[in-house]
Amino acid sequence: MDILGPDGERRRSARAAGLRSGFAVSHDGKTREACVVGNLSDTGALLMVERPQALDRQIILMIDGEDRRRPARIVWRTEAAVAVSFLGRDSDARDSDGWVFAPAQPSAGA
Repeated sequence: MDILGPDGERRRSARAAGLRSGFAVSHDGKTREACVVGNLSDTGALLMVERPQALDRQIILMIDGEDRRRPARIVWRTEAAVAVSFLGRDSDARDSDGWVFAPAQPSAGA
């Protein structure tokens, strides 16, 4: 079910108010960009990042204070931000390219 916003924009789920910090990480883990997460919903988010061009088309979003990883696909980008659509409905997902994502594992000694 789409949600019609006040500006006439259609969304699949409601957005959470507020901003959160996190990291956008490439699948191979080589690129890790700090980000501010806004417009978070069950289906996607807006990420404000310093170097959006450094991010691959598909990333893993990790939000501070959460144990789950959110596999995501970048749907558009500007010079300061990217919009992402989450892949799958939970933290375990396989995307169309065959990447398999799993929940974050506790670090050794935790």
